Amino acid sequence: MEVTDPDPRALPVLLRATSDDERGRGLALLEAVSLRWGVRQEIDCKTVWCELGGT
Repeated sequence: MEVTDPDPRALPVLLRATSDDERGRGLALLEAVSLRWGVRQEIDCKTVWCELGGT
């Protein structure tokens, strides 16, 4: 699975959100459900990708 963002400036960062935080859980959820994930940065965009397992 891939999600592309047209803003290449800021790369996503894996955060450890607390129970009071209203943001910062997206990559933690991705890490929890995927086999592996990463970020591909290009000149005009960035893409977060992941590999999902399953049978």
